[in-house]
Amino acid sequence: MKLRHLLLGTAMALGSTGAAQAAMTTPTGWYLSLGAGANWIQDGQIDEFGASGTPSTTNEFSWESGFIATSAVGFDFGNHWRVEFELAYRSNDADTFVASGTNLEPGAGIDIWELSQMVNVLYDFELGGNWSAAVGAGVGGNLVVFNPGCSGEFETENCNQDADDYVVAGQLIAQAAYRLSDRWQLYADYHFMVMDDAEVINPQDQELWQIEKTEHSLLLGIRFDLQRDGAAPPRVEPPVQVKGPKQFIVFFGFNKSNLTPEAARVVRDAAAAAKQYGSASISVVGHTDTSGSDSYNQALSMRRSAAVKDGLVGEGIPASMVSTSGRGEAELMVQTGNGVKEPQNRRATMDLN
Repeated sequence: MKLRHLLLGTAMALGSTGAAQAAMTTPTGWYLSLGAGANWIQDGQIDEFGASGTPSTTNEFSWESGFIATSAVGFDFGNHWRVEFELAYRSNDADTFVASGTNLEPGAGIDIWELSQMVNVLYDFELGGNWSAAVGAGVGGNLVVFNPGCSGEFETENCNQDADDYVVAGQLIAQAAYRLSDRWQLYADYHFMVMDDAEVINPQDQELWQIEKTEHSLLLGIRFDLQRDGAAPPRVEPPVQVKGPKQFIVFFGFNKSNLTPEAARVVRDAAAAAKQYGSASISVVGHTDTSGSDSYNQALSMRRSAAVKDGLVGEGIPASMVSTSGRGEAELMVQTGNGVKEPQNRRATMDLN
């Protein structure tokens, strides 16, 4: 119970952390995912209680490796955060169990399957290249269906009749992912799930069975974005000297502040021009599109101007010559409404003075 409460508290803390972060950008959209893999139930107890509610028998169970299949529909908010609703089916057979200190026949035909419904909150972060990772937590419910078996001493007229219970459950998630394209992604997940003890009535003897269970799952899956998130950097021709030889413009991907190879070439051209013209200073101004809040976009525009300054310094321009500022979404190159992802507005200008 303490572990369950800790897990549920972690999930709530994760959600509140997201709210405390800088405001999220406009959603990058809906996605679907499917996964499958292996499921393990930790060795645990199934306690039996008689009709009067008094303890009858404590059974020590071990379980065979089983399988898990999942599906989820989610919403990616940008700025690393996403939320999803997940359905997961798990199934495991009993391996061996000990009742009242006596080893009984392996498994005795006992099995268990579950159908969980979870709301997961995940935080994504880049690992470089096409690789990324995520951590998260989820809370929800779990339908536990227990089959007491039908072999040996368990062969009764009521054998193989399922008993079930629905309990509160929570899970922690760790994920590694590889992006195949702008809309397809492969991922590997680890799930650690805990839940309230399920209480079922054994149809063979009408005793109450209390099932203690903790589970681990490893699975592979694929995710498909239902809409493009506009992450690819725009191609604008010509990429330099939009307003003459003393102004240069670089463009950025959606919610990005790193220089693309094309943007780095523009920065090199600007540095070479500054040396050629003997410029006394370079003014760098960052801009964003109208996706996201004003405060977030202001900070993003400053990060973009800082990235351009770092690039100029790397090309031999003294840092004291370069001033930076950010305009957020205040000065659009292409006029749009609020919440519009416009590639030409995601830019930084370099003015040579």
